[in-house]
Amino acid sequence: MKIHAKITAVMMCLFLHIVILKGQENLEISKIFSEFGKLEGSTLVQLGTDVLDKNTKINFYKSLALPRTSEAEIRIDMALEIDCLNGEKIVESKKNGMVETAYYVLVKERGNGEYRYVLYKNKSKKIYLIYLKGDFPPQELEAELEKLKDLFIFVNKKRIKL
Repeated sequence: MKIHAKITAVMMCLFLHIVILKGQENLEISKIFSEFGKLEGSTLVQLGTDVLDKNTKINFYKSLALPRTSEAEIRIDMALEIDCLNGEKIVESKKNGMVETAYYVLVKERGNGEYRYVLYKNKSKKIYLIYLKGDFPPQELEAELEKLKDLFIFVNKKRIKL
């Protein structure tokens, strides 16, 4: 009986791990979210369809705000370069050879045909990285992002605006 319970627990953990990573499978930025999302001073937010469906065509949203460090800048820049090889640059501006602001559309996922986007902003003290998926073309990205401005989430009885 105890062995059956342990096997069930292990299977559930594996299933949850697969579900969580499905949104960013095979992307270098998934490593950035995993590693830097745990650092002190970082804020990691993930929203699924249960929150997003009512307001937007975005089906998956994950963002990371972290303190600006040279290590983070270099690692993110390398991850963006790898992930966006077969993608398309919507917007990209660089300063001193490093990406400062960027919007990329990645190759569509196989099977469901959703578009995948990576957004990046490197400000003076913070770095922002966003990964999102949805059934809308790049021309509608700005409009979909505008809809998120009105979305609020509550954490510990505090209202946080995205």
